[in-house]
Amino acid sequence: MKKRCSILLTACLMIAALTGCSQTQTVEQTSAQTTEVQQTEETLQEKEAQTFSIGYPSYLQESQGEALVLEEKPEDIVVLSNSALQILVACGIEPVAVTSPHVQIDYPDWVRELPVISTGMSDLDSESVISMQPDLVIMGVHLKEDYGQQFQDAGIPVYYTSEGPSITYQEVKEEAITLTESFGTKEQLEKMKSDFAEVEQRAADFREKWDSKQMMILFGAPPSYQQTSKGYLGSILAMLPFENMADQVLSEDSRTASLDLESLLEVNPEILFAISPTAQSAEDLQAVYAEEFEKNPKIWSGLQAVKNDQVIWLSNEYVTSKGVHIIQSIHSLIDMLEEKFAVN
Repeated sequence: MKKRCSILLTACLMIAALTGCSQTQTVEQTSAQTTEVQQTEETLQEKEAQTFSIGYPSYLQESQGEALVLEEKPEDIVVLSNSALQILVACGIEPVAVTSPHVQIDYPDWVRELPVISTGMSDLDSESVISMQPDLVIMGVHLKEDYGQQFQDAGIPVYYTSEGPSITYQEVKEEAITLTESFGTKEQLEKMKSDFAEVEQRAADFREKWDSKQMMILFGAPPSYQQTSKGYLGSILAMLPFENMADQVLSEDSRTASLDLESLLEVNPEILFAISPTAQSAEDLQAVYAEEFEKNPKIWSGLQAVKNDQVIWLSNEYVTSKGVHIIQSIHSLIDMLEEKFAVN
């Protein structure tokens, strides 16, 4: 009997020992697996921390994705966009080459000393860009179809911006803030947001001060197009006390469309805003229109804006988007309108 009990006791001890070993091994395996997962997560986080992401504004995300992600922050950047160039300069970044800096934008002197890459609405010197082997090229999305693949084949990443006469104020603002979030500091971002908030408040104050007036935008010299509130200048004027009659004449999706003189006479707005890409100054534009008025007096003399001297002549500063410079453009426009309205 004692022998049987001894055998049973020994068996129990062996089972307990085996069970303990099994549990220890399970704990050790679980601990090792947990450590491996943690190490994998930490590696991924380290990789993410090492990458550099340049976000896209919401209206470009469908075509370009949420962001351009690079392995590291680019140092040698070719900037073929004046809108992006302003942001990088404000963020203290010096590109290796640029498009021609726009004369109406107040850049530091060193910007105008940088190598210039010839860039047009549909062409650019891509060979010169590729020879520089930059870490990043920033250019207008309108150039993507012709040159994007060339840069991709050369192993050069490209970030695309929006430019032209059909970019709205809100789109300019979102792109400027998005680029500043990517390249700037927290303080620079807050300054950017503050500048936009300030000009929006001034526009709101101006809108409250004056009665709304019906207007239309004449685009070209002589005028060949009209622009709705979804065009560049149209979106600016929509912030002020003006009702754009082109919004009633054209489809909802139109931005800049052909001008119908009969429709213009029928609508007969109180004010006309005139712009042209070929007119450097308001005086140049007015001189061209004076000739047009003399050639077709029956048409133009029937417009109350012409008879009442309510044509606002603008330089080509207001034709296409130049990025964050839009803030200064709006301040200048309000200065001009306050003076004109005060006189009238």
